[in-house]
Amino acid sequence: MIIIGRGSVQQEECDVMGHMNVRHYVARAADALDWLMHEAGLPPSRQRLAVMDQHLRFLREMSPGTPFTILGGVIATGAERIRTVVEIRNSATEAAAATLVTDLGLWGAPLPALPGAGALVVAMPPNAGPRGLGFDPPPALPDRDAARAMGLAEGYRGAIRPHECDTDGVMRPDVIIARIWDGVPNLRNRGTGLGIKEEGMGSAALEYRVAQFMPLRAGQLLTVCSGLKALGEKTTTWTHLVHDGETGAVVAAAEAVGIAFDLKARRAVAIPAERRAALEALLVPGLGL
Repeated sequence: MIIIGRGSVQQEECDVMGHMNVRHYVARAADALDWLMHEAGLPPSRQRLAVMDQHLRFLREMSPGTPFTILGGVIATGAERIRTVVEIRNSATEAAAATLVTDLGLWGAPLPALPGAGALVVAMPPNAGPRGLGFDPPPALPDRDAARAMGLAEGYRGAIRPHECDTDGVMRPDVIIARIWDGVPNLRNRGTGLGIKEEGMGSAALEYRVAQFMPLRAGQLLTVCSGLKALGEKTTTWTHLVHDGETGAVVAAAEAVGIAFDLKARRAVAIPAERRAALEALLVPGLGL
Protein backbone atom coordinates (compact mmCIF):
# COMPACT_ATOMS: atom_id res chain seq x y z
CA MET A 1 0.00 0.00 0.00
CA ILE A 2 1.07 3.58 -0.56
CA ILE A 3 0.85 6.59 1.77
CA ILE A 4 -2.29 8.61 0.97
CA GLY A 5 -2.73 10.67 4.12
CA ARG A 6 -1.14 12.04 7.29
CA GLY A 7 -2.32 14.10 10.21
CA SER A 8 -3.16 13.98 13.91
CA VAL A 9 -6.33 13.56 15.94
CA GLN A 10 -7.89 16.87 16.91
CA GLN A 11 -9.81 17.45 20.15
CA GLU A 12 -12.99 18.33 18.24
CA GLU A 13 -12.83 14.97 16.44
CA CYS A 14 -13.26 13.08 19.71
CA ASP A 15 -16.54 12.13 21.37
CA VAL A 16 -17.76 11.72 24.94
CA MET A 17 -15.78 8.47 25.19
CA GLY A 18 -12.51 10.40 24.85
CA HIS A 19 -11.41 8.90 21.55
CA MET A 20 -11.74 9.75 17.87
CA ASN A 21 -15.36 9.37 16.77
CA VAL A 22 -16.33 6.99 13.96
CA ARG A 23 -17.42 9.81 11.63
CA HIS A 24 -13.93 11.30 11.61
CA TYR A 25 -12.32 8.01 10.63
CA VAL A 26 -14.66 8.09 7.63
CA ALA A 27 -13.92 11.75 6.90
CA ARG A 28 -10.15 11.31 7.10
CA ALA A 29 -10.35 8.19 4.94
CA ALA A 30 -12.44 10.07 2.36
CA ASP A 31 -9.72 12.71 2.05
CA ALA A 32 -7.12 9.97 1.66
CA LEU A 33 -9.20 8.16 -0.98
CA ASP A 34 -9.13 11.32 -3.11
CA TRP A 35 -5.34 10.97 -3.07
CA LEU A 36 -5.61 7.28 -3.97
CA MET A 37 -7.85 8.07 -6.95
CA HIS A 38 -5.41 10.81 -7.98
CA GLU A 39 -2.70 8.13 -8.11
CA ALA A 40 -5.11 5.92 -10.08
CA GLY A 41 -5.49 8.66 -12.70
CA LEU A 42 -8.68 10.39 -11.56
CA PRO A 43 -7.85 13.57 -9.60
CA PRO A 44 -10.79 15.17 -7.74
CA SER A 45 -10.42 18.30 -9.85
CA ARG A 46 -11.71 16.19 -12.76
CA GLN A 47 -14.22 13.92 -11.05
CA ARG A 48 -14.87 12.56 -7.58
CA LEU A 49 -16.22 9.06 -6.99
CA ALA A 50 -18.96 8.43 -4.43
CA VAL A 51 -18.64 6.16 -1.40
CA MET A 52 -21.34 3.56 -2.12
CA ASP A 53 -20.57 0.83 0.40
CA GLN A 54 -18.04 0.74 3.21
CA HIS A 55 -16.86 -1.72 5.83
CA LEU A 56 -14.91 -0.47 8.86
CA ARG A 57 -12.97 -2.25 11.57
CA PHE A 58 -11.73 -0.39 14.63
CA LEU A 59 -8.63 -1.98 16.10
CA ARG A 60 -7.24 0.51 18.63
CA GLU A 61 -8.27 3.80 20.14
CA MET A 62 -6.84 7.11 18.94
CA SER A 63 -6.94 9.90 21.52
CA PRO A 64 -6.43 13.65 20.94
CA GLY A 65 -2.98 14.45 19.64
CA THR A 66 -2.30 10.98 18.21
CA PRO A 67 -0.33 11.27 14.95
CA PHE A 68 -1.47 8.99 12.15
CA THR A 69 -0.48 7.85 8.68
CA ILE A 70 -3.00 6.53 6.15
CA LEU A 71 -2.05 3.82 3.68
CA GLY A 72 -4.20 2.63 0.82
CA GLY A 73 -4.50 0.39 -2.19
CA VAL A 74 -6.91 -1.15 -4.69
CA ILE A 75 -8.45 -4.57 -4.01
CA ALA A 76 -10.40 -5.00 -7.25
CA THR A 77 -11.89 -3.02 -10.14
CA GLY A 78 -15.16 -3.77 -11.94
CA ALA A 79 -17.29 -2.05 -14.55
CA GLU A 80 -19.21 0.06 -12.02
CA ARG A 81 -17.19 0.01 -8.79
CA ILE A 82 -13.64 -0.01 -7.55
CA ARG A 83 -12.96 -1.66 -4.19
CA THR A 84 -10.26 0.01 -2.12
CA VAL A 85 -8.65 -0.60 1.25
CA VAL A 86 -7.38 1.99 3.70
CA GLU A 87 -5.38 1.42 6.88
CA ILE A 88 -5.03 4.20 9.45
CA ARG A 89 -1.90 3.69 11.57
CA ASN A 90 -0.69 5.38 14.71
CA SER A 91 2.51 7.02 13.43
CA ALA A 92 4.20 6.78 16.83
CA THR A 93 3.68 3.03 17.28
CA GLU A 94 3.09 1.87 13.67
CA ALA A 95 0.08 -0.07 15.01
CA ALA A 96 -3.06 -0.13 12.87
CA ALA A 97 -5.94 1.77 14.47
CA ALA A 98 -8.62 1.15 11.82
CA THR A 99 -9.20 -0.32 8.39
CA LEU A 100 -11.81 0.69 5.83
CA VAL A 101 -12.79 -1.32 2.76
CA THR A 102 -14.68 1.00 0.43
CA ASP A 103 -16.58 0.53 -2.82
CA LEU A 104 -16.38 3.69 -4.91
CA GLY A 105 -18.44 4.46 -8.01
CA LEU A 106 -20.74 6.84 -9.82
CA TRP A 107 -24.50 6.90 -9.36
CA GLY A 108 -26.07 5.41 -12.49
CA ALA A 109 -22.90 5.42 -14.58
CA PRO A 110 -19.92 3.13 -15.25
CA LEU A 111 -16.50 3.82 -13.78
CA PRO A 112 -14.37 6.31 -15.70
CA ALA A 113 -10.94 5.27 -16.93
CA LEU A 114 -8.45 4.63 -14.12
CA PRO A 115 -5.16 4.08 -15.96
CA GLY A 116 -3.05 3.90 -12.80
CA ALA A 117 -5.26 1.53 -10.80
CA GLY A 118 -3.39 -1.61 -11.82
CA ALA A 119 -0.19 -0.44 -10.15
CA LEU A 120 -2.07 0.08 -6.88
CA VAL A 121 -3.51 -3.43 -6.53
CA VAL A 122 -2.82 -5.10 -3.17
CA ALA A 123 -4.04 -8.15 -1.30
CA MET A 124 -6.59 -7.63 1.44
CA PRO A 125 -4.65 -7.07 4.69
CA PRO A 126 -5.41 -9.70 7.35
CA ASN A 127 -6.72 -7.04 9.76
CA ALA A 128 -9.18 -5.63 7.19
CA GLY A 129 -12.43 -6.85 5.71
CA PRO A 130 -15.59 -8.25 7.29
CA ARG A 131 -15.36 -10.24 10.49
CA GLY A 132 -18.70 -10.23 12.30
CA LEU A 133 -20.72 -8.45 9.60
CA GLY A 134 -21.43 -9.32 5.98
CA PHE A 135 -20.40 -7.29 2.94
CA ASP A 136 -22.60 -8.84 0.26
CA PRO A 137 -25.08 -6.62 -1.62
CA PRO A 138 -27.90 -5.76 0.80
CA PRO A 139 -31.33 -7.36 0.35
CA ALA A 140 -34.51 -5.35 -0.22
CA LEU A 141 -34.99 -3.32 2.94
CA PRO A 142 -38.22 -2.03 4.54
CA ASP A 143 -39.46 1.52 4.17
CA ARG A 144 -40.08 3.59 7.30
CA ASP A 145 -43.63 2.34 7.96
CA ALA A 146 -42.60 -1.29 7.52
CA ALA A 147 -39.53 -0.79 9.71
CA ARG A 148 -41.65 0.62 12.52
CA ALA A 149 -44.10 -2.27 12.16
CA MET A 150 -41.15 -4.66 12.63
CA GLY A 151 -40.35 -3.00 15.95
CA LEU A 152 -37.50 -0.69 14.92
CA ALA A 153 -37.34 2.54 16.92
CA GLU A 154 -36.54 6.03 15.66
CA GLY A 155 -33.28 7.33 17.10
CA TYR A 156 -32.71 10.32 14.84
CA ARG A 157 -34.89 12.82 12.95
CA GLY A 158 -33.37 15.83 11.21
CA ALA A 159 -32.04 17.21 7.94
CA ILE A 160 -28.84 17.42 5.94
CA ARG A 161 -27.13 20.78 6.46
CA PRO A 162 -25.36 22.66 3.66
CA HIS A 163 -21.98 22.52 5.40
CA GLU A 164 -22.26 18.72 5.46
CA CYS A 165 -22.19 18.58 1.66
CA ASP A 166 -19.44 18.79 -0.93
CA THR A 167 -19.05 21.50 -3.55
CA ASP A 168 -21.74 19.81 -5.68
CA GLY A 169 -24.24 19.91 -2.82
CA VAL A 170 -24.05 16.15 -2.21
CA MET A 171 -23.77 14.85 1.32
CA ARG A 172 -20.27 13.81 2.41
CA PRO A 173 -19.73 10.13 3.32
CA ASP A 174 -19.10 10.81 7.02
CA VAL A 175 -22.54 12.36 7.56
CA ILE A 176 -24.59 9.13 7.46
CA ILE A 177 -22.49 7.45 10.15
CA ALA A 178 -22.66 10.69 12.16
CA ARG A 179 -26.46 10.65 11.99
CA ILE A 180 -26.54 7.03 13.15
CA TRP A 181 -24.18 7.73 16.06
CA ASP A 182 -26.24 10.80 16.95
CA GLY A 183 -29.32 8.63 17.43
CA VAL A 184 -27.76 5.63 19.19
CA PRO A 185 -28.09 6.98 22.78
CA ASN A 186 -31.85 7.24 22.19
CA LEU A 187 -31.87 3.48 21.58
CA ARG A 188 -29.23 1.82 23.72
CA ASN A 189 -30.28 3.41 27.00
CA ARG A 190 -34.03 3.30 26.42
CA GLY A 191 -35.65 1.86 29.52
CA THR A 192 -32.42 1.64 31.53
CA GLY A 193 -32.56 5.04 33.18
CA LEU A 194 -28.84 5.33 32.41
CA GLY A 195 -26.91 7.93 30.48
CA ILE A 196 -24.24 7.37 27.85
CA LYS A 197 -21.42 7.47 30.44
CA GLU A 198 -23.36 6.41 33.53
CA GLU A 199 -21.21 4.89 36.28
CA GLY A 200 -18.09 5.00 34.10
CA MET A 201 -19.60 2.74 31.45
CA GLY A 202 -19.49 3.75 27.80
CA SER A 203 -19.27 2.02 24.45
CA ALA A 204 -16.92 1.65 21.52
CA ALA A 205 -17.42 0.45 17.95
CA LEU A 206 -15.62 -2.66 16.72
CA GLU A 207 -17.06 -2.96 13.24
CA TYR A 208 -19.40 -1.04 10.92
CA ARG A 209 -20.90 -1.58 7.51
CA VAL A 210 -22.55 1.42 5.82
CA ALA A 211 -24.30 1.18 2.44
CA GLN A 212 -25.77 4.14 0.57
CA PHE A 213 -28.32 3.71 -2.21
CA MET A 214 -28.57 7.17 -3.75
CA PRO A 215 -26.96 10.60 -3.48
CA LEU A 216 -28.37 12.76 -0.70
CA ARG A 217 -28.46 16.55 -0.80
CA ALA A 218 -28.60 19.62 1.41
CA GLY A 219 -31.99 20.18 2.99
CA GLN A 220 -33.12 16.57 2.61
CA LEU A 221 -35.06 15.29 5.63
CA LEU A 222 -33.84 12.06 7.20
CA THR A 223 -34.90 9.65 9.91
CA VAL A 224 -32.92 6.71 11.29
CA CYS A 225 -34.85 3.68 12.57
CA SER A 226 -32.83 1.06 14.40
CA GLY A 227 -33.21 -2.34 15.94
CA LEU A 228 -31.05 -4.64 18.00
CA LYS A 229 -30.00 -7.62 15.89
CA ALA A 230 -27.87 -9.57 18.38
CA LEU A 231 -26.68 -9.39 21.98
CA GLY A 232 -23.50 -11.05 23.25
CA GLU A 233 -21.73 -11.09 26.58
CA LYS A 234 -19.86 -7.87 25.77
CA THR A 235 -21.23 -6.88 22.36
CA THR A 236 -24.33 -5.51 20.71
CA THR A 237 -25.12 -5.63 16.99
CA TRP A 238 -27.52 -2.98 15.71
CA THR A 239 -29.14 -2.56 12.29
CA HIS A 240 -29.88 1.02 11.24
CA LEU A 241 -32.14 2.06 8.35
CA VAL A 242 -31.94 5.62 7.03
CA HIS A 243 -35.16 6.82 5.39
CA ASP A 244 -36.06 9.84 3.31
CA GLY A 245 -38.20 12.09 5.49
CA GLU A 246 -40.71 12.91 2.76
CA THR A 247 -41.18 9.58 1.00
CA GLY A 248 -40.21 7.08 3.68
CA ALA A 249 -37.97 5.23 1.19
CA VAL A 250 -34.77 3.65 2.50
CA VAL A 251 -31.78 5.66 1.26
CA ALA A 252 -28.97 4.08 3.31
CA ALA A 253 -28.44 1.31 5.82
CA ALA A 254 -25.84 0.26 8.34
CA GLU A 255 -24.92 -2.40 10.83
CA ALA A 256 -22.63 -1.94 13.78
CA VAL A 257 -20.97 -4.19 16.35
CA GLY A 258 -20.12 -2.39 19.57
CA ILE A 259 -18.76 -3.27 23.00
CA ALA A 260 -19.54 -2.19 26.52
CA PHE A 261 -16.49 -0.12 27.47
CA ASP A 262 -15.02 0.67 30.88
CA LEU A 263 -14.02 4.32 30.55
CA LYS A 264 -11.41 4.13 33.31
CA ALA A 265 -9.74 0.82 32.43
CA ARG A 266 -10.21 1.50 28.67
CA ARG A 267 -11.23 -2.06 27.93
CA ALA A 268 -14.26 -4.13 26.98
CA VAL A 269 -16.35 -5.52 29.83
CA ALA A 270 -19.45 -7.64 30.19
CA ILE A 271 -22.72 -5.74 29.72
CA PRO A 272 -24.14 -4.95 33.20
CA ALA A 273 -27.18 -7.01 34.20
CA GLU A 274 -29.61 -4.09 34.38
CA ARG A 275 -28.62 -2.87 30.94
CA ARG A 276 -28.73 -6.38 29.50
CA ALA A 277 -32.30 -6.87 30.70
CA ALA A 278 -33.40 -3.67 28.97
CA LEU A 279 -31.54 -4.58 25.79
CA GLU A 280 -33.02 -8.07 25.59
CA ALA A 281 -36.45 -6.49 25.29
CA LEU A 282 -35.25 -4.58 22.20
CA LEU A 283 -34.13 -7.60 20.14
CA VAL A 284 -35.82 -7.81 16.71
CA PRO A 285 -35.87 -11.37 15.27
CA GLY A 286 -34.74 -11.74 11.65
CA LEU A 287 -33.21 -8.26 11.44
CA GLY A 288 -30.09 -7.56 9.40
CA LEU A 289 -28.42 -6.67 6.13
